[in-house]
Amino acid sequence: MNELQLTYSPYLLLLNKPFTTSKNTIKERKGFIISIKNQNGLEGIGDACPFPDFGSESFDEAESVLKNLKLKLEIDLHNITHSLNIILAQFEKTPAVRHGIEQAVLNLICKEKRTAINELLNIKLKNEIEVNAVIGFNPVEETVRLSKEFISQGYKTLKIKCGRDDYNEELECLKGIRKEFGVEIKIRIDVNGNWNLNQAIHNLNAMESIQLEYAEQPVRNLTDMKELKKNCRIPIAADESVRTKDDAQKIINEKAADILILKPMMIGGLLPAIEIIDFAEKNKINCVVTSSFESAIGRTNAVIAASYTHNNLAHGLGVNNLFTKDLIEDPFPVHAGKIKLN
Repeated sequence: MNELQLTYSPYLLLLNKPFTTSKNTIKERKGFIISIKNQNGLEGIGDACPFPDFGSESFDEAESVLKNLKLKLEIDLHNITHSLNIILAQFEKTPAVRHGIEQAVLNLICKEKRTAINELLNIKLKNEIEVNAVIGFNPVEETVRLSKEFISQGYKTLKIKCGRDDYNEELECLKGIRKEFGVEIKIRIDVNGNWNLNQAIHNLNAMESIQLEYAEQPVRNLTDMKELKKNCRIPIAADESVRTKDDAQKIINEKAADILILKPMMIGGLLPAIEIIDFAEKNKINCVVTSSFESAIGRTNAVIAASYTHNNLAHGLGVNNLFTKDLIEDPFPVHAGKIKLN
């Protein structure tokens, strides 16, 4: 892969309306489309969409790395994963940039070899995956209304953002959904680490009758997560606590969570996601893959990673409806709460 030309261009995605979580209110997403061309004019593209509030570098830090990038690619096509991991090790502190470069390189190799990503990496993918709908901070009536809208579209799993100042309001939101739609609909919550240990123990025990599928990142650190697991029956999922392969291995080895939430953009790409999934599943831990509100180009990696898992859990990939306009037509649109790969 000699005489490669790497260029990048910034992009901006606007949300239809602000999406509020316990961390912040998201109004827009900024990133970079990375292009790598070979001497024959073939082009591979990748998405680098930083999200510092959720564990990546900032937009400015990513741009600084891209401006000063000197990348040499010597890839052993018989061991692509090992070669790329060595080349991209320099981007450990900038996972979004790593994601974008890795995606562009893999995309280019697929075009050169005229093959699909699963064949290139010798992995087996499911033909179909379940997807959850996601609902941010809203009053009870609006939460129930949005839930009804998503369920009418075919979604069977709802992810509700929690961790607001008024815990009683979000408890009423969850009770309202359960009362309206019964136990057939799965409900999971995402706190984004906004509760301390005592709050998490109290709040999750109060939610036990709602029959939650799991609580995502209810507390910030691993020590509290391990203690929380001893004091509540609701399964615990780790998200912000999983930003590297070492993070995932530590969580699994210490039995600090029941489920791992993987964001390829936040952990540096598809290849790290595959490695974590392999290790987790060998240890009987399920993984759920979610978007980082990146472009449809970047979400392709998340879809591939999700389809590589061996569970029937819904993945967090239904975000295309949140943007006024995406960079490209979504190659993996959600229909009736599912994504079909073929």
